[in-house]
Amino acid sequence: PSSRKDRERERELGERGELDFTFSAAKMKEEDVFRGLKEIEAYIRGPKFEEWRKNFVDEHIDTFTYDDENKLEYTTIHQSYEAQIEQMVEASLPKDIAMADFQEALGPYLEGPGGSKEETAKTVTLLLEVSDFEAFKGMMLFTKKEWDDAKDKAEAPADDVKFDGSGVFDIDGLMDMVAALSKHGRADEGWDTVLKNDWLDIQRKKVSQEVREHKDQIYMRGSIVFGLTYTELVDAFAYFGERRSQWDSNYKGHTLPKGGDVLLDDACVISSRIDFGALLHMMGIPRQLDTKFFRKWDFPAKGTLTTALVPWDIKTDTLNRNSSLLTLKTMTLAPHPTDPGKSIVTTLEINRLGSLPKWVMNILCTLTAPQMMRSLEQRYIKNIRNKGKGVDLTTPESRKAAAAAAK
Repeated sequence: PSSRKDRERERELGERGELDFTFSAAKMKEEDVFRGLKEIEAYIRGPKFEEWRKNFVDEHIDTFTYDDENKLEYTTIHQSYEAQIEQMVEASLPKDIAMADFQEALGPYLEGPGGSKEETAKTVTLLLEVSDFEAFKGMMLFTKKEWDDAKDKAEAPADDVKFDGSGVFDIDGLMDMVAALSKHGRADEGWDTVLKNDWLDIQRKKVSQEVREHKDQIYMRGSIVFGLTYTELVDAFAYFGERRSQWDSNYKGHTLPKGGDVLLDDACVISSRIDFGALLHMMGIPRQLDTKFFRKWDFPAKGTLTTALVPWDIKTDTLNRNSSLLTLKTMTLAPHPTDPGKSIVTTLEINRLGSLPKWVMNILCTLTAPQMMRSLEQRYIKNIRNKGKGVDLTTPESRKAAAAAAK
Protein backbone atom coordinates (compact mmCIF):
# COMPACT_ATOMS: atom_id res chain seq x y z
CA PRO A 1 0.00 0.00 0.00
CA SER A 2 1.12 3.52 -0.65
CA SER A 3 2.61 5.55 2.19
CA ARG A 4 0.72 8.25 4.07
CA LYS A 5 2.70 10.94 2.23
CA ASP A 6 1.75 9.36 -1.09
CA ARG A 7 -1.92 9.33 -0.13
CA GLU A 8 -1.77 12.96 1.01
CA ARG A 9 -0.08 13.91 -2.26
CA GLU A 10 -2.74 12.06 -4.26
CA ARG A 11 -5.49 13.83 -2.33
CA GLU A 12 -3.84 17.22 -2.93
CA LEU A 13 -3.52 16.57 -6.66
CA GLY A 14 -7.11 15.41 -6.79
CA GLU A 15 -8.34 18.60 -5.15
CA ARG A 16 -6.39 20.64 -7.73
CA GLY A 17 -7.83 18.60 -10.57
CA GLU A 18 -4.46 17.15 -11.53
CA LEU A 19 -5.31 13.56 -10.64
CA ASP A 20 -8.16 11.65 -12.24
CA PHE A 21 -10.18 9.76 -9.60
CA THR A 22 -12.49 8.14 -12.16
CA PHE A 23 -12.25 4.62 -13.50
CA SER A 24 -11.95 4.07 -17.22
CA ALA A 25 -11.84 0.98 -19.42
CA ALA A 26 -8.06 1.27 -19.56
CA LYS A 27 -7.75 1.05 -15.79
CA MET A 28 -8.47 -1.75 -13.37
CA LYS A 29 -12.18 -2.34 -12.92
CA GLU A 30 -13.78 -1.56 -9.58
CA GLU A 31 -14.91 -5.14 -9.16
CA ASP A 32 -11.28 -6.27 -9.56
CA VAL A 33 -10.13 -3.94 -6.78
CA PHE A 34 -12.95 -5.24 -4.59
CA ARG A 35 -11.95 -8.82 -5.44
CA GLY A 36 -8.35 -8.05 -4.53
CA LEU A 37 -9.38 -6.57 -1.17
CA LYS A 38 -11.48 -9.63 -0.37
CA GLU A 39 -8.53 -11.94 -1.11
CA ILE A 40 -6.27 -9.83 1.11
CA GLU A 41 -8.82 -9.98 3.93
CA ALA A 42 -9.08 -13.77 3.63
CA TYR A 43 -5.30 -14.05 3.88
CA ILE A 44 -5.04 -11.69 6.85
CA ARG A 45 -7.62 -13.72 8.75
CA GLY A 46 -5.87 -17.00 7.93
CA PRO A 47 -3.40 -19.10 9.94
CA LYS A 48 -0.28 -18.20 7.90
CA PHE A 49 -0.61 -14.49 8.61
CA GLU A 50 -1.29 -15.11 12.31
CA GLU A 51 1.75 -17.40 12.56
CA TRP A 52 3.92 -14.74 10.89
CA ARG A 53 2.58 -12.03 13.18
CA LYS A 54 3.30 -14.05 16.35
CA ASN A 55 6.82 -14.86 15.17
CA PHE A 56 7.45 -11.21 14.32
CA VAL A 57 6.28 -10.09 17.75
CA ASP A 58 8.34 -12.81 19.49
CA GLU A 59 11.44 -11.64 17.67
CA HIS A 60 11.12 -7.93 18.40
CA ILE A 61 8.96 -7.35 21.48
CA ASP A 62 11.86 -7.18 23.96
CA THR A 63 13.18 -4.12 22.12
CA PHE A 64 10.11 -2.07 23.14
CA THR A 65 9.79 -0.32 26.50
CA TYR A 66 6.96 1.63 28.15
CA ASP A 67 8.68 5.01 28.16
CA ASP A 68 7.71 7.74 25.70
CA GLU A 69 10.98 7.66 23.75
CA ASN A 70 10.77 6.64 20.10
CA LYS A 71 14.02 4.77 19.60
CA LEU A 72 15.70 4.37 16.21
CA GLU A 73 15.30 0.59 16.52
CA TYR A 74 11.51 1.05 16.59
CA THR A 75 11.57 2.74 13.19
CA THR A 76 13.74 0.00 11.70
CA ILE A 77 11.43 -2.72 13.03
CA HIS A 78 8.36 -0.87 11.75
CA GLN A 79 9.89 -0.54 8.30
CA SER A 80 10.51 -4.29 8.26
CA TYR A 81 6.89 -4.83 9.35
CA GLU A 82 5.62 -2.64 6.51
CA ALA A 83 7.81 -4.34 3.91
CA GLN A 84 6.86 -7.88 4.93
CA ILE A 85 3.14 -7.11 5.00
CA GLU A 86 3.41 -5.53 1.55
CA GLN A 87 5.05 -8.73 0.28
CA MET A 88 2.25 -10.83 1.78
CA VAL A 89 -0.39 -8.52 0.32
CA GLU A 90 1.17 -8.93 -3.12
CA ALA A 91 1.32 -12.72 -2.75
CA SER A 92 -2.33 -12.88 -1.67
CA LEU A 93 -3.67 -10.98 -4.68
CA PRO A 94 -5.37 -13.01 -7.44
CA LYS A 95 -2.88 -14.05 -10.12
CA ASP A 96 -4.49 -11.81 -12.72
CA ILE A 97 -4.00 -8.65 -10.60
CA ALA A 98 -0.58 -7.03 -10.59
CA MET A 99 0.52 -5.29 -7.39
CA ALA A 100 1.47 -2.09 -9.23
CA ASP A 101 -1.93 -1.90 -10.92
CA PHE A 102 -3.70 -2.62 -7.63
CA GLN A 103 -1.79 0.13 -5.81
CA GLU A 104 -2.53 2.59 -8.59
CA ALA A 105 -6.25 1.74 -8.61
CA LEU A 106 -6.75 1.56 -4.84
CA GLY A 107 -6.67 5.33 -4.21
CA PRO A 108 -9.33 6.22 -6.82
CA TYR A 109 -11.40 3.23 -5.70
CA LEU A 110 -11.46 4.46 -2.10
CA GLU A 111 -12.36 7.97 -3.23
CA GLY A 112 -15.44 6.55 -4.95
CA PRO A 113 -18.36 4.42 -3.74
CA GLY A 114 -16.09 1.48 -3.08
CA GLY A 115 -14.54 3.27 -0.12
CA SER A 116 -17.77 2.91 1.85
CA LYS A 117 -18.35 -0.79 1.23
CA GLU A 118 -18.78 -2.57 4.56
CA GLU A 119 -17.38 -5.88 3.28
CA THR A 120 -13.87 -4.49 2.87
CA ALA A 121 -13.85 -1.65 5.42
CA LYS A 122 -11.74 -3.55 7.97
CA THR A 123 -9.18 -4.59 5.34
CA VAL A 124 -8.86 -1.02 4.07
CA THR A 125 -8.40 0.21 7.65
CA LEU A 126 -5.63 -2.32 8.27
CA LEU A 127 -3.83 -1.44 5.02
CA LEU A 128 -3.93 2.26 5.86
CA GLU A 129 -2.76 1.64 9.44
CA VAL A 130 0.20 -0.48 8.37
CA SER A 131 2.14 2.72 7.68
CA ASP A 132 1.01 4.32 10.99
CA PHE A 133 4.04 4.08 13.28
CA GLU A 134 2.15 5.03 16.45
CA ALA A 135 -0.51 2.35 15.85
CA PHE A 136 2.26 -0.22 15.29
CA LYS A 137 4.06 0.80 18.47
CA GLY A 138 0.78 0.65 20.37
CA MET A 139 0.19 -2.89 19.09
CA MET A 140 3.65 -4.04 20.25
CA LEU A 141 3.30 -2.44 23.69
CA PHE A 142 -0.21 -3.84 24.15
CA THR A 143 1.13 -7.33 23.47
CA LYS A 144 4.12 -6.72 25.74
CA LYS A 145 1.77 -5.72 28.55
CA GLU A 146 -0.17 -8.97 28.21
CA TRP A 147 3.06 -10.95 28.38
CA ASP A 148 4.23 -9.01 31.44
CA ASP A 149 0.86 -9.59 33.14
CA ALA A 150 1.10 -13.33 32.55
CA LYS A 151 4.66 -13.38 33.92
CA ASP A 152 3.70 -11.35 37.01
CA LYS A 153 0.79 -13.67 37.70
CA ALA A 154 3.02 -16.76 37.46
CA GLU A 155 5.65 -15.27 39.79
CA ALA A 156 3.33 -13.57 42.29
CA PRO A 157 2.83 -15.23 45.70
CA ALA A 158 -0.63 -16.61 46.39
CA ASP A 159 -1.50 -13.90 48.95
CA ASP A 160 -0.54 -11.09 46.58
CA VAL A 161 -4.07 -10.93 45.17
CA LYS A 162 -6.96 -9.82 47.37
CA PHE A 163 -10.11 -11.95 47.23
CA ASP A 164 -13.18 -11.75 49.42
CA GLY A 165 -14.98 -14.83 48.11
CA SER A 166 -17.61 -12.97 46.11
CA GLY A 167 -15.54 -10.46 44.16
CA VAL A 168 -13.66 -7.45 45.48
CA PHE A 169 -15.68 -5.02 43.41
CA ASP A 170 -19.29 -4.56 44.42
CA ILE A 171 -21.39 -4.51 41.24
CA ASP A 172 -24.24 -2.57 42.82
CA GLY A 173 -21.74 -0.04 44.18
CA LEU A 174 -20.21 0.57 40.75
CA MET A 175 -23.66 0.87 39.19
CA ASP A 176 -24.51 3.47 41.82
CA MET A 177 -21.29 5.33 41.02
CA VAL A 178 -21.91 5.48 37.26
CA ALA A 179 -25.52 6.49 37.90
CA ALA A 180 -24.37 9.37 40.10
CA LEU A 181 -21.81 10.33 37.48
CA SER A 182 -24.51 10.49 34.81
CA LYS A 183 -26.73 12.72 36.95
CA HIS A 184 -24.29 15.12 38.50
CA GLY A 185 -20.88 14.71 36.89
CA ARG A 186 -17.81 14.36 39.07
CA ALA A 187 -14.93 16.68 39.90
CA ASP A 188 -12.83 14.08 41.75
CA GLU A 189 -9.07 14.59 41.84
CA GLY A 190 -6.70 12.13 40.24
CA TRP A 191 -8.44 11.75 36.87
CA ASP A 192 -6.33 12.15 33.72
CA THR A 193 -7.91 12.99 30.36
CA VAL A 194 -7.17 10.36 27.70
CA LEU A 195 -9.32 11.70 24.86
CA LYS A 196 -11.76 14.59 24.60
CA ASN A 197 -13.74 16.20 21.79
CA ASP A 198 -17.17 17.75 21.34
CA TRP A 199 -19.03 14.43 21.74
CA LEU A 200 -16.62 12.16 23.63
CA ASP A 201 -14.75 12.51 26.93
CA ILE A 202 -12.61 9.62 28.29
CA GLN A 203 -10.60 9.77 31.54
CA ARG A 204 -8.62 7.32 33.66
CA LYS A 205 -7.61 6.98 37.31
CA LYS A 206 -5.71 4.38 39.34
CA VAL A 207 -7.71 2.00 41.54
CA SER A 208 -6.77 2.48 45.19
CA GLN A 209 -4.42 -0.12 46.63
CA GLU A 210 -6.91 -1.20 49.31
CA VAL A 211 -9.36 -2.69 46.80
CA ARG A 212 -7.45 -3.46 43.63
CA GLU A 213 -6.75 -7.05 42.65
CA HIS A 214 -3.94 -6.28 40.19
CA LYS A 215 -1.23 -3.63 40.12
CA ASP A 216 -2.31 -2.37 36.67
CA GLN A 217 -6.02 -1.97 37.44
CA ILE A 218 -7.44 1.46 36.64
CA TYR A 219 -10.80 3.15 36.49
CA MET A 220 -11.87 4.52 33.13
CA ARG A 221 -14.90 6.78 32.78
CA GLY A 222 -16.43 8.41 29.77
CA SER A 223 -19.33 10.42 28.44
CA ILE A 224 -20.58 9.92 24.88
CA VAL A 225 -23.27 11.95 23.11
CA PHE A 226 -25.32 10.05 20.51
CA GLY A 227 -27.56 11.43 17.79
CA LEU A 228 -30.22 8.88 18.77
CA THR A 229 -33.34 9.24 20.90
CA TYR A 230 -33.34 7.44 24.25
CA THR A 231 -35.64 4.70 22.89
CA GLU A 232 -33.32 4.21 19.91
CA LEU A 233 -30.24 4.16 22.14
CA VAL A 234 -31.70 1.45 24.39
CA ASP A 235 -32.58 -0.60 21.31
CA ALA A 236 -29.03 -0.21 19.94
CA PHE A 237 -27.32 -1.19 23.21
CA ALA A 238 -29.72 -3.59 24.94
CA TYR A 239 -31.09 -5.63 22.03
CA PHE A 240 -29.37 -8.95 21.33
CA GLY A 241 -30.50 -11.01 18.36
CA GLU A 242 -30.07 -11.40 14.63
CA ARG A 243 -31.22 -7.85 13.81
CA ARG A 244 -28.38 -6.38 15.92
CA SER A 245 -25.93 -7.05 13.07
CA GLN A 246 -27.77 -4.41 11.04
CA TRP A 247 -26.18 -1.65 13.15
CA ASP A 248 -23.41 -3.37 15.13
CA SER A 249 -20.86 -4.54 12.56
CA ASN A 250 -18.76 -6.16 15.32
CA TYR A 251 -21.59 -8.44 16.46
CA LYS A 252 -21.47 -11.90 14.91
CA GLY A 253 -24.02 -13.71 17.09
CA HIS A 254 -24.41 -14.99 20.64
CA THR A 255 -25.48 -17.92 22.77
CA LEU A 256 -26.94 -18.13 26.28
CA PRO A 257 -24.92 -20.95 27.89
CA LYS A 258 -26.90 -20.73 31.15
CA GLY A 259 -30.27 -20.26 29.50
CA GLY A 260 -32.66 -17.38 30.09
CA ASP A 261 -33.98 -14.63 27.85
CA VAL A 262 -31.57 -11.85 26.90
CA LEU A 263 -34.41 -9.35 26.38
CA LEU A 264 -36.48 -10.15 29.47
CA ASP A 265 -33.97 -11.11 32.16
CA ASP A 266 -32.14 -8.39 34.06
CA ALA A 267 -29.23 -10.76 34.81
CA CYS A 268 -27.98 -13.15 32.14
CA VAL A 269 -24.78 -14.94 31.03
CA ILE A 270 -24.05 -14.33 27.37
CA SER A 271 -21.32 -15.63 25.07
CA SER A 272 -20.84 -13.16 22.20
CA ARG A 273 -18.95 -13.67 18.96
CA ILE A 274 -17.28 -10.41 17.99
CA ASP A 275 -15.15 -9.07 15.17
CA PHE A 276 -13.21 -5.87 15.83
CA GLY A 277 -11.06 -6.24 12.71
CA ALA A 278 -7.61 -7.69 12.16
CA LEU A 279 -5.62 -4.93 13.85
CA LEU A 280 -7.38 -5.05 17.22
CA HIS A 281 -7.43 -8.85 17.29
CA MET A 282 -3.72 -8.74 16.50
CA MET A 283 -3.42 -6.61 19.65
CA GLY A 284 -4.99 -9.37 21.73
CA ILE A 285 -8.71 -8.56 21.69
CA PRO A 286 -10.53 -11.95 21.75
CA ARG A 287 -13.06 -13.00 19.11
CA GLN A 288 -15.40 -14.46 21.74
CA LEU A 289 -16.40 -12.65 24.90
CA ASP A 290 -18.10 -14.46 27.79
CA THR A 291 -19.81 -12.03 30.16
CA LYS A 292 -22.64 -11.67 32.64
CA PHE A 293 -24.75 -8.55 32.43
CA PHE A 294 -26.99 -6.87 34.97
CA ARG A 295 -29.64 -4.20 34.29
CA LYS A 296 -31.47 -1.66 36.43
CA TRP A 297 -34.37 -0.05 34.61
CA ASP A 298 -35.50 3.48 35.58
CA PHE A 299 -32.27 3.96 37.55
CA PRO A 300 -31.00 6.45 38.64
CA ALA A 301 -34.18 8.18 37.42
CA LYS A 302 -37.31 7.22 35.55
CA GLY A 303 -36.59 6.90 31.86
CA THR A 304 -32.93 5.86 32.26
CA LEU A 305 -31.11 2.51 32.24
CA THR A 306 -27.99 1.46 34.15
CA THR A 307 -26.14 -1.75 33.23
CA ALA A 308 -23.10 -3.70 34.41
CA LEU A 309 -20.96 -6.16 32.47
CA VAL A 310 -18.40 -8.53 34.03
CA PRO A 311 -16.16 -11.19 32.42
CA TRP A 312 -17.58 -14.62 33.20
CA ASP A 313 -16.16 -18.13 33.43
CA ILE A 314 -18.76 -20.36 31.77
CA LYS A 315 -17.43 -23.62 33.26
CA THR A 316 -17.39 -22.50 36.89
CA ASP A 317 -20.26 -20.00 36.51
CA THR A 318 -18.25 -17.39 38.42
CA LEU A 319 -16.41 -14.13 37.76
CA ASN A 320 -13.46 -14.65 35.40
CA ARG A 321 -10.55 -13.13 37.30
CA ASN A 322 -8.10 -13.98 34.50
CA SER A 323 -9.53 -11.59 31.94
CA SER A 324 -6.61 -9.60 30.54
CA LEU A 325 -8.78 -6.57 29.69
CA LEU A 326 -12.06 -6.13 31.49
CA THR A 327 -12.80 -6.47 35.20
CA LEU A 328 -16.09 -4.60 35.40
CA LYS A 329 -17.85 -2.18 33.06
CA THR A 330 -20.94 -0.18 33.97
CA MET A 331 -22.90 2.38 31.97
CA THR A 332 -25.96 4.58 32.24
CA LEU A 333 -28.12 5.39 29.21
CA ALA A 334 -30.16 8.59 29.51
CA PRO A 335 -31.97 11.15 27.35
CA HIS A 336 -30.07 14.33 26.50
CA PRO A 337 -31.10 17.05 29.00
CA THR A 338 -31.93 19.64 26.31
CA ASP A 339 -32.21 17.85 22.96
CA PRO A 340 -34.84 15.06 22.70
CA GLY A 341 -33.22 13.86 19.47
CA LYS A 342 -30.01 12.98 21.34
CA SER A 343 -29.00 10.82 24.30
CA ILE A 344 -25.97 10.32 26.51
CA VAL A 345 -24.06 7.20 27.56
CA THR A 346 -21.99 7.53 30.73
CA THR A 347 -19.49 4.73 31.33
CA LEU A 348 -17.35 3.59 34.23
CA GLU A 349 -15.13 0.52 34.10
CA ILE A 350 -12.20 -1.20 35.77
CA ASN A 351 -9.58 -2.76 33.51
CA ARG A 352 -5.90 -3.74 33.53
CA LEU A 353 -4.48 -1.15 31.18
CA GLY A 354 -2.80 0.90 33.89
CA SER A 355 0.78 0.14 32.85
CA LEU A 356 0.32 1.70 29.42
CA PRO A 357 1.48 5.31 28.92
CA LYS A 358 -1.22 7.91 28.30
CA TRP A 359 -0.27 8.26 24.62
CA VAL A 360 -0.77 4.52 24.08
CA MET A 361 -4.15 4.72 25.80
CA ASN A 362 -4.98 7.56 23.45
CA ILE A 363 -4.17 5.37 20.45
CA LEU A 364 -6.37 2.56 21.75
CA CYS A 365 -9.25 4.91 22.43
CA THR A 366 -8.83 6.65 19.08
CA LEU A 367 -8.84 3.34 17.21
CA THR A 368 -11.81 1.87 19.07
CA ALA A 369 -14.34 4.12 20.80
CA PRO A 370 -14.84 6.91 18.21
CA GLN A 371 -14.90 4.62 15.17
CA MET A 372 -17.15 2.01 16.75
CA MET A 373 -19.58 4.44 18.36
CA ARG A 374 -19.97 6.62 15.28
CA SER A 375 -20.33 3.59 13.03
CA LEU A 376 -22.98 2.11 15.32
CA GLU A 377 -24.93 5.37 15.34
CA GLN A 378 -24.79 5.88 11.57
CA ARG A 379 -25.72 2.29 10.76
CA TYR A 380 -28.63 2.37 13.21
CA ILE A 381 -30.00 5.52 11.59
CA LYS A 382 -29.57 4.13 8.08
CA ASN A 383 -30.80 0.56 8.63
CA ILE A 384 -33.26 0.94 11.48
CA ARG A 385 -34.58 4.48 11.96
CA ASN A 386 -34.92 5.33 8.27
CA LYS A 387 -36.72 2.05 7.61
CA GLY A 388 -39.02 2.23 10.62
CA LYS A 389 -37.59 -0.94 12.18
CA GLY A 390 -36.94 0.36 15.71
CA VAL A 391 -37.87 -1.78 18.72
CA ASP A 392 -39.02 -0.23 22.02
CA LEU A 393 -37.41 -1.88 25.06
CA THR A 394 -38.04 0.88 27.59
CA THR A 395 -41.06 -0.67 29.38
CA PRO A 396 -41.78 -4.20 30.71
CA GLU A 397 -44.65 -4.54 28.25
CA SER A 398 -42.55 -3.54 25.24
CA ARG A 399 -39.75 -5.93 26.28
CA LYS A 400 -42.23 -8.83 26.46
CA ALA A 401 -43.49 -7.95 23.00
CA ALA A 402 -39.93 -7.74 21.63
CA ALA A 403 -39.00 -11.10 23.19
CA ALA A 404 -42.10 -12.73 21.69
CA ALA A 405 -41.33 -11.27 18.26
CA ALA A 406 -37.70 -12.45 18.44
CA LYS A 407 -38.85 -16.03 19.04
